[in-house]
Amino acid sequence: MAKPVSLAEFGLSREFGYMQHQDPVRSLSSANEAWDEMARNLPKYLMGSDFRSRVKALPPFKLDALANEGEVRRAMLALSYIGMAYQWSDNDAAHEIPSILAKPWYELGVKVGRPPILSYVSYSIDNWYRLDPKKDIECGNIALLQCFLGGQDEEWFILIHIDIEKKAGIALHAIELAQNAVVANDAEALDVALTQLRDGIKSMYDVLARMPEKCDPYVYFHRVRPYIFGWRNNPALPNGVVYEGVDALGGKGMTYRGETGAQSAIVPALDGVLGIEHERDELREYLMEMREYMPPKHVAFIEAVENGPSVRDFVKKLNRASTTALFNESVELVGDFRAMHLEYAGQYIHAQAQKAPGNPSAVGTGGTPFMIYLRKHRDETKSQTL
Repeated sequence: MAKPVSLAEFGLSREFGYMQHQDPVRSLSSANEAWDEMARNLPKYLMGSDFRSRVKALPPFKLDALANEGEVRRAMLALSYIGMAYQWSDNDAAHEIPSILAKPWYELGVKVGRPPILSYVSYSIDNWYRLDPKKDIECGNIALLQCFLGGQDEEWFILIHIDIEKKAGIALHAIELAQNAVVANDAEALDVALTQLRDGIKSMYDVLARMPEKCDPYVYFHRVRPYIFGWRNNPALPNGVVYEGVDALGGKGMTYRGETGAQSAIVPALDGVLGIEHERDELREYLMEMREYMPPKHVAFIEAVENGPSVRDFVKKLNRASTTALFNESVELVGDFRAMHLEYAGQYIHAQAQKAPGNPSAVGTGGTPFMIYLRKHRDETKSQTL
């Protein structure tokens, strides 16, 4: 039988899920003080003029001053924000990233295993600190390390995702328990695992439901969203973006996708353990491509879940009403989670775009026809109960 997953093997845990096991590094060392200062005060710099010239005038970034993984991730966060601000701070898109930024950004991407563009991990998982170090990582006790323009709506939008990532640890642990129950042929243990899985997904759903509390759709569309667009399928960048001085890219225009929740490893792992399959079409190809923007360990975990003992098959084999009901509750909750995401996409993007011609309404920050994709995600999920 296939091997059940172990969270520890992939650097994950019930307490932190996919997050770092220590709170993120809050600033860069003095060796990169100019970069840290710009990143820290980005809203003020974006209020000023000629942001791109200020970036070009920065001193060389000292990669050798980064002492550990936490500092590398903090640097990737800072440079990704500066890079996206460089791109979208002007009415005209930048077709080249200057070498002073492009070279260290690319090298940091190599170190963390992700492309040199702002991706979900930097945007959320690595982008917080606790207001009270003794209290939990959740909305009300966390704040952002980094933002573009700042303000309640931008903070809340990202903090909701951070809170969801923290609560996902319970569900990820339940995946491990469920696959071990399959190997042990233990129906009672599987019921315990599926109960924990259901409760973990429900806690994530409840956090997502809080998005409208402090994030207004109009403000999100006009102040938050513009800075996270990528280079792919963007009419402003028909030939992509050249990273000057990066020999490995050969001077070609790169078409990286922008930050999107589809780069979170939570739902793919839930799909994996529940055996939720997506039709082999353009949508599935997109979901697989999103793994290129995840940390390699997160991708390896998803693949291990997918290749592990089949919980779906074991539930079918048991033919036990209580177990089947618990399994279906989790499938339905994943469908509900996707349905709420679709609802927000309609409110926060599609409806706003109708009032603001010029900002593409049919294409999301990841460069996809998001309403079509999200609707398909939801429908495929809800059709796969037992």
